[in-house]
Amino acid sequence: MEAKTNNTLLKKISKPEILKSAWDKLAKFNKDSHGLSGTTIEQFSQNLDDHILSISKKLKTNNYKFRPTRGVLIAKKDKNTFRPLQIPEISDRIVIKAIAIELEDIFKHILMQSNGYSFAYQKNTGVKDAILKAQEYYNLGNKYVLEADLVNFFGTVNKKELLEKKIFPYLPDESINKLVDEALNQKIGNILDFSPEKRIYFDGIENGIPQGNALSPLFSNIYLSDFDQKIISDNYKLIRYADDFVILSDTKRECKQAYQKCKTYLEDLNLEIHPLEKKDKTKITDISKDGFTFLSITFDGNILFPSADNFEKLKDKIWELNKSKIELNLLDFLKKLKNRQDGWVSAFIYTDLNIYSNQLDNIINRVLYIKLEKIDWKLVQNKLDKLPKADRSKKGSPYCLNQKQRSNSGIPLTSFLIAEKIQKIKAKEELNKDKKLVK
Repeated sequence: MEAKTNNTLLKKISKPEILKSAWDKLAKFNKDSHGLSGTTIEQFSQNLDDHILSISKKLKTNNYKFRPTRGVLIAKKDKNTFRPLQIPEISDRIVIKAIAIELEDIFKHILMQSNGYSFAYQKNTGVKDAILKAQEYYNLGNKYVLEADLVNFFGTVNKKELLEKKIFPYLPDESINKLVDEALNQKIGNILDFSPEKRIYFDGIENGIPQGNALSPLFSNIYLSDFDQKIISDNYKLIRYADDFVILSDTKRECKQAYQKCKTYLEDLNLEIHPLEKKDKTKITDISKDGFTFLSITFDGNILFPSADNFEKLKDKIWELNKSKIELNLLDFLKKLKNRQDGWVSAFIYTDLNIYSNQLDNIINRVLYIKLEKIDWKLVQNKLDKLPKADRSKKGSPYCLNQKQRSNSGIPLTSFLIAEKIQKIKAKEELNKDKKLVK
């Protein structure tokens, strides 16, 4: 298609203000995140304006080149197998994000068709909405759930077909086609750093769409949009988050029928679902008896709460503060510890967090004790508390800070933090109600 010279897609994403907006929308919770070069988000931000202008100039002159990515292996739930990620350079992330934002607007008519069914990479929706939708379906009498799992979705998506049939024909011009293609075909620059047995996780990764790339969630929605429409037209209660999906029903039989339909529709897209017969990765569950976990949230038919795996990851992140290669001073340590507690509570405040609050406080009190002991803080042993046996490690003492000592740390008890956040949410809801009444 012919496009106006001054208003091509490339011109749009090349504008410094567009690139700055893309930077603002990047996930930056990990300031130490970096690509192959080692330049972190924190370092990049120190000369942000210069970096943005440099990227803009290169894009405008068609001289922007994506660099090799940093390959990373993330342990799966079983901790014996891994998920391969490709981490781009910070500048590449900005360009990819700018492209993704523009494409999201172009394909919004397709994305909107899955509203209420697809919850990943959609405006004003996310994990919370997906989980609450599952709870809503259950409360309407749908106590059975088909928990579906696709076989290597991102690695098996037909990238060539995706671009040539579902993306490029619908763009107003061809100015970013090459950039999009290159963004999905970045080489892994540190592949030789992995042992041969771990290197195999990256085999064939160039055939699909890369995980860790801002275009991949959007493209997963576009690629699976046909699947969504077929399932929706069959009146199944679908909840999809990227390549993860569940279907709720009032009978086990209907869940089995839904599985067969899913299998057929996915085969049309050259995708494969793990077989239901194995009752492993794809299975049918009676929520009222066994509960189920989706997107790291467990629902037992009564309450929602972060999954056991989710809580274990939080615990690991807290313990890591005392294992850091760089020794943090006490103020920085307290700040990071408080941020990890606050971030987790904020992310899952819509669930019942109180089931973990005592255990989380025990871990925080223990980690604080270890830190203070390291810096020779004078602690009177007979005034310390001891961890419950269930929370003790096999090595090391059982001591931790007591309630009064904890209060002096500036890190609130988890139950207090939860109550405070819930109160703020309720106050905000009341304020919004008053505003609507005034209108």
